[in-house]
Amino acid sequence: MPKRLTAQLTPLQHLTTVTVFMLVACGLTYVIPPMHSLRPWIPGEEGVPMVRLFTQWGDIPAFAGHGGSYRGSATTAKASKRLAESVGEDVAANLGSEPIAQPPPDEVLRIEPGEYDGISIRIEDPSGRGMRPFYAALEKTARGDAGAITRVGHYGDSSIATDLITSTVRDNLQARFGDAGHGFVLAAKGYIPYKHRGVRQSSNPEAWELREVVRRQDRDGRYGYGGVQSRAMRGGWARVGTSRRGEVGKNAARFDLYYETRPRGGKFSVRLDKGERHTISTKSDERGEAVYSIEAPDGPHALEFRYLRGGIVNFFGVVVEREGPGVVYDSLGLVGARANRLLNFDAAHIKRQLEQRGVNLIVLGFGGNEASDERTEDAFYTDYLEVLKRMRQGREDLGCLVFSPLDQATRERGRIRTLDTIPLIVSAQRRAAFDSGCAFYDTWQAMGGTDAMRRWYKARPRLAMGDFRHATPAGYEIIGNMFYKALLAGFADYLAAGSSAMPASGETADAVDSSPDAGIPSSNAESNTSPKR
Repeated sequence: MPKRLTAQLTPLQHLTTVTVFMLVACGLTYVIPPMHSLRPWIPGEEGVPMVRLFTQWGDIPAFAGHGGSYRGSATTAKASKRLAESVGEDVAANLGSEPIAQPPPDEVLRIEPGEYDGISIRIEDPSGRGMRPFYAALEKTARGDAGAITRVGHYGDSSIATDLITSTVRDNLQARFGDAGHGFVLAAKGYIPYKHRGVRQSSNPEAWELREVVRRQDRDGRYGYGGVQSRAMRGGWARVGTSRRGEVGKNAARFDLYYETRPRGGKFSVRLDKGERHTISTKSDERGEAVYSIEAPDGPHALEFRYLRGGIVNFFGVVVEREGPGVVYDSLGLVGARANRLLNFDAAHIKRQLEQRGVNLIVLGFGGNEASDERTEDAFYTDYLEVLKRMRQGREDLGCLVFSPLDQATRERGRIRTLDTIPLIVSAQRRAAFDSGCAFYDTWQAMGGTDAMRRWYKARPRLAMGDFRHATPAGYEIIGNMFYKALLAGFADYLAAGSSAMPASGETADAVDSSPDAGIPSSNAESNTSPKR
């Protein structure tokens, strides 16, 4: 009988039932205190009621795959003044700025103060050890030394996974010091919300099994440099190519395919553009890592690789580079990541991967997800100290910088306020960075500190999302611009102090081998035409 009655309901009655249910559900968010943050609208709030219901869920904003940007957009004097009144002049000054083009060669290498106007927060590096390897490499790049490539690997959570912050920094550095390629890209992103802007990337998701360091899905901790092990199944294929648009990133001269070797490993094929296919065996006596490299004339290219047969084939990623001089900036963000999840890396494995990649600086940008954890400052400090130890492993030739989280906020009694955990996390990160000989960048204070998210959310253009955890594309671009300028300001201080003569470790900077070919065996190719590394 109830089923029959249900079947007899008219469409209007169905709509009425759904509407009543939605209204009751919304009403509960005003009655039950733990649900207050889900309230779709509060009297006096700007914006369209109900919209917040559709922006609350998920660890990554809906615009993660959005290519839109405010870069270079024209703003009226009135609009700029209004934005400055909302978020401060330093923040407003970094909206929509164009990348600074590389200046003509000069006998004296210098960074003009005007290049980093509009910032109040600089990189803190009391020991000088955190940024020295990066600045030493950047000096060679800036002087135009043949083949001098400066490499940065930026780990983080969903704010980094969008590649909005990191692509802004990448574009600026490459416009200023030279384009050395896109850098590292995951082999196959499957269904995870990963983005590397400006790269053409495709695969058949159903034929890939992804294991993330965030979720500890490989008991041996072998996730590769990017924190994602991409296992190819029967019929699995993937393709990574250069961009057809933009001022940078359109050309490449070398592709490095990172993969795992193991007993009873399988085989895969690889080819550049529409060239000859080469067959690679991943079989070896024990588990290890290898790289297959293909060089090509500088220009637009695409690399394709396919699973062929045999046993397990695990890929870690693809490096897309040019000869240099120039800069590459690897975006290594993973949705839902906390800093302590990097402890899931096998220590020896990640050390070899970092050495192979030849990065001069690692940036650790976490804290957004930790902000929801009810923990003490000392507990956060212990985590970050262990993570820095795991990632740097005593290497003085590897620079390190802790990038603090964005402001994180919640709505309480109609007011958007900073979570109590944010100042604890920022303080813990600063302590851990300094005690580890690393540098620190206070993203939180650069945004404006306490209640910055409220001001960013109410700004026009809107700089923060309605979840009060993520920025909009315009907001992320501002953060990227501010961090880029902080890097420039630090580099200017380094040059002015004559630090170029200081050793990166116990030896001279020239003695440090930063080649990306160090420490990993070459590929096991069945074809005698396989390119040499």
